Amino acid sequence: MRLLPTLIITLSVCLVGCTESTDAASRLKMGHVYEVRAPSHKYGSGKLDERLKESGCGLSVTVFPASQLGNEPELVEQLVAGELELVVAGPSFLAMWHPPLGIFDAAFAFRDLDHMLEVAHSEILAKHWEILRQKYGVRILDTWAYGARHITSNRPIHNLQDLAGFRLRFPAAKIWQLSGEAMGASPMAIPFSDVYLALQTGTADGQENPIPVIESMSFQQVQPYLCLTGHIQSSTVVMVNNRAWNKLSKKQQDSLQSTIQQLGLEVYQGLQQEEKEILTRWENEKTIEIIRDVDIEPIRQRCIEFFSNGHPFSDMYRETTASKPKETRVPVEVSQ
Repeated sequence: MRLLPTLIITLSVCLVGCTESTDAASRLKMGHVYEVRAPSHKYGSGKLDERLKESGCGLSVTVFPASQLGNEPELVEQLVAGELELVVAGPSFLAMWHPPLGIFDAAFAFRDLDHMLEVAHSEILAKHWEILRQKYGVRILDTWAYGARHITSNRPIHNLQDLAGFRLRFPAAKIWQLSGEAMGASPMAIPFSDVYLALQTGTADGQENPIPVIESMSFQQVQPYLCLTGHIQSSTVVMVNNRAWNKLSKKQQDSLQSTIQQLGLEVYQGLQQEEKEILTRWENEKTIEIIRDVDIEPIRQRCIEFFSNGHPFSDMYRETTASKPKETRVPVEVSQ
């Protein structure tokens, strides 16, 4: 009978320890660099915790947007180290770890956002996502659309010749700078937080981003032209630390995966609707001159020649640029 109190204490300690461990595994942290008004947060990560709670899976997620926990390379490093469970980041930063993923930010690799998402979810990419899991302990949960990227400029861009000597701001990652070079521009690496001032002072002639991002950063206030080039079909990747994933129950894993995929659909729909509404409003209010008749084909062909050989993703690039659309995509229309 003297063993009973000791046994009770031992069981109590074990139960408390198990509860604490389970609770810790059920509370996740997510970091990303996007502003709260950006579609990837507004329609996606910002809704994740609420949706998981509604599912009853026992998971909760605290999201840290707008670079609160660091820039994208720092966030990916924290994810690999296990300091963060979840991260949303652009694939160009994953390309620093696995270079073939640079295809996602190579100019004119994809026809449109539908094509980009099709490739991201294909068997072609599955083996590359698996390499990330095996080598770095990073599991890809989904790829979200970020938007078709277009150029704002201080002078009209109608053709390839207009890009010669044009100081075009791109993100600093190597593949972005190469895309600027492939397009015939003079790419500049300027931190995102400094872009508005660079445009305002004329340090840069222009920048490129999806239309909702352009509006959220007010670039249309300091640039008179929007040139609809759609040169990169931009995306973000939602990742989880594989060790954290393995601590979740099967129900929690399924719920997290399906919720993130559903939010990805809502991000896509939201950004498409925002793009249409913004273009219509800018057109009606004459906020910025919209150039729709950019002669894209010579720019595209220059990029295809540039990226089809000598890059870690060149084989995939040749395959994606040669593929034909499965069905006709309805373009974004602007009311006149």
